[in-house]
Amino acid sequence: MTPAEIAVLVALHRDRTLTAPQIQQSAALTSWRTRNALSHLESRGLITPSRPRGRYRITPRGRVALTTKSRRFA
Repeated sequence: MTPAEIAVLVALHRDRTLTAPQIQQSAALTSWRTRNALSHLESRGLITPSRPRGRYRITPRGRVALTTKSRRFA
């Protein structure tokens, strides 16, 4: 898992439903890194799109991954 993916999961970890620009700002990433991280995380089932359209939520599997993987980046 990349540092950008960890940053996206951290931005979403408190039951937040955010848009890509909100995630980008919260995670302090470029738009390209944000979109890339969102795509990879969604393909692995760690985040999910939610309603209203264009928003993302962390999944239970994403929470486990964040807990496990974030220790490496602390």
